[in-house]
Amino acid sequence: MKLRESISRSVDLASKPFKYLLQIYINSLVKGFEIYVIGSGISTSIERYLSTSSKILLATSITTFTITLVMASRALPLFISLTVSAVASLVIAPSLSLAILIYLPMAMYRNRGEVLESKAITLLSALALLTASGQSIYRVLEALPVVLGRAYKVFSVELDLASSLMKVGVPVSEALKRVAHITPSNILRDLFLSLSSIISIGGNVAPVVQSLVERYVTRYGIRVERSVEELNIVTEVYVALTMLIPMIVNSTAAFLLIYPIAGLSFDAILVLTILILMPIASVAIVTIADMIVSRVRP
Repeated sequence: MKLRESISRSVDLASKPFKYLLQIYINSLVKGFEIYVIGSGISTSIERYLSTSSKILLATSITTFTITLVMASRALPLFISLTVSAVASLVIAPSLSLAILIYLPMAMYRNRGEVLESKAITLLSALALLTASGQSIYRVLEALPVVLGRAYKVFSVELDLASSLMKVGVPVSEALKRVAHITPSNILRDLFLSLSSIISIGGNVAPVVQSLVERYVTRYGIRVERSVEELNIVTEVYVALTMLIPMIVNSTAAFLLIYPIAGLSFDAILVLTILILMPIASVAIVTIADMIVSRVRP
């Protein structure tokens, strides 16, 4: 147990410079990074994320130094190998890792926002059902895990944060405002801000939730129409490719018959087109179509 604690303290001490460096980069490059960290669900606090990321940077630097030194020492003198390894582990590897560690929460934040937008109707329907019975918002939040079931996991970042804030004595209206500040979903932001406002003035929550359900249905219909238009464009591109590629192959075949090129045969072009280009194009089109559909998939 003491050995484990000693190792943990040593790792924390060694990772402090990386933590300081990461904090400087974040403060200078990204404003409100804490929102991305918490709202993406990647970590419950910016401090915990910085601590974990600094340890990742430390491990990356040590691994890079070791691998580079082993490989470079086979062909270069020891001093040059050490120099190259130090540059790779202290400059190149940390720079790439920093870029990834900063970009990752932002990318996950945007992706989670798309998921929440498509599944928000589940939460809104559950809230409409519970608030119609006249329960307080605190009781409603307590009942949501049971009502939502497996779907609760999708909204767990916001709902767990709201519950934990209220348990430590934060007023309900203030807790909902904080949740609205970190959520990546516009409809959920409107929901929590509206609930916060109506609770502050002591109004009835049920009509507010019902109004948001109606607004969401209207916005959802618009999103579906846009997705259908995007799918039409993707389909047209795929059809154009399936018609264009055979024409290009035939033209190339005719050209090679008239002007043969050494080392380049029609058979090679045909194999390249059928076994590589067409499958890659098909996979790319299917992936893009799936991404479009996932934005509106409830």
